[in-house]
Amino acid sequence: MSIWANKTVKGSALIQKKESSKIIYPISRISTDTSSGEEREKHRSNSAQDVRLRRSSPTLVPSVSESSISDYDDDNSIRTIPPTTTMTTSQATSDESKKHLTLRKVANSILFKKRLSRQSSLSWGHKPSPLIGASCFLFLLPIPLLLRACCPLPAFFLGCITVSSYLSDHVYTGVESWAHTADRVLAPLAFASNLYSIYAHHGSVWALSSLAALKCHVLANYYSKRGMYDEFVIWHSLWHAVGVGLIVVCFAVNGRVSECW
Repeated sequence: MSIWANKTVKGSALIQKKESSKIIYPISRISTDTSSGEEREKHRSNSAQDVRLRRSSPTLVPSVSESSISDYDDDNSIRTIPPTTTMTTSQATSDESKKHLTLRKVANSILFKKRLSRQSSLSWGHKPSPLIGASCFLFLLPIPLLLRACCPLPAFFLGCITVSSYLSDHVYTGVESWAHTADRVLAPLAFASNLYSIYAHHGSVWALSSLAALKCHVLANYYSKRGMYDEFVIWHSLWHAVGVGLIVVCFAVNGRVSECW
C-alpha cells in the first residue's frame, strides 16, 4: 500500500509540474513576442524620424531618397536669388537718393542762397552814399587799356559791373532788388577774368597785388555786419578804387597798351 501511495503521489506531482510548465511556457513566449514587437515599433519610429530629419535638413550627402538633393537645390534657389536682386535694387535706389541729396545740399546751401538772393546785406536800410556811387564809375577807366592789350572779356565784365554795382550799391542799397543778385554774380567773374589777364601778361608779382583790393573788400564786409556805416562807406569805396587803380597801373606801366591797335 505504501508503494502504491508513493507512486500516486509522484504521479500527481509530475502532473502538477507538467501543468505548471504548460502554463508558464506560453507566458514566457507571450512576453518575448511582446518585447520583440515593441522593439520593432521603436525601430520603425526611429527610422521614420531619420527619414523626416533627412528631408527637413538639406544635405549633399547621398541618401536612400534623392529628394534631399532636390530639396537642397530648391531651398538654395529660393533663399539666394531674391536677396541679390533686392540688394542691387536697394543699392541703385540708395545711389539715386545720394545724388538727389547732394544736389539738394548744393541748392539749399547758405552761400548759394545768399549769392542769388534779392535781399540787401546791409542792415541799416536804404541809405545811399554819394562816395560809393561815384566809385562805381571808376570801373570804366581800365576798359580802353584792356581792349588795347587784347583782353576783351575782362573789359566786358568791367562794363557790366559798372551798371550792376551802381544799381546795387547806390540806387537800391538796403532794399530788395535783382540788382543785388546781378552784382553778386558779375563781381567775382570780373575779378577773376582781370586777375587772369594780369597774370598771363605781366606775371605773378602783379597778380599778387590784387590782395590789397581783397583786403579792402573784407574790411567793408566786416563793418557792414557790425552796422558801422561810415567805416563801410570808406572801405567799400576803396575796394572799387584800389582794384581799378591796380589794373590801370599794371597795363600802363608794362607797355601793353598799343599792341592790338
